[in-house]
Amino acid sequence: MTARQYEIIISRKHEMVSVPGITIHELCRLCECHLSVAKRLFSIGLIEPLSGGATPLFDRSAVIRARKALRLKRDLGLNFDAVALVMELLDRIDDLERRL
Repeated sequence: MTARQYEIIISRKHEMVSVPGITIHELCRLCECHLSVAKRLFSIGLIEPLSGGATPLFDRSAVIRARKALRLKRDLGLNFDAVALVMELLDRIDDLERRL
């Protein structure tokens, strides 16, 4: 494998999907998490779909938000309820900073 081929593989691994929405399975792949974890993030409201229905679609911000939640869970050893609380507080801080 040449160096150029290696770069392509790395960039494909972290690519963001350029479609209107991604499925929860694609979200799992991009966040490198199990489907049950993504469903848990969805059920407690940490990630919200663009559309409802049988196959909810998520936008790119859901990937970023899910990765952030997973980092908090992993790095701080938090359970999902604590992650939700921390994420809510971080959202409030971001909102207050935007208003200043």
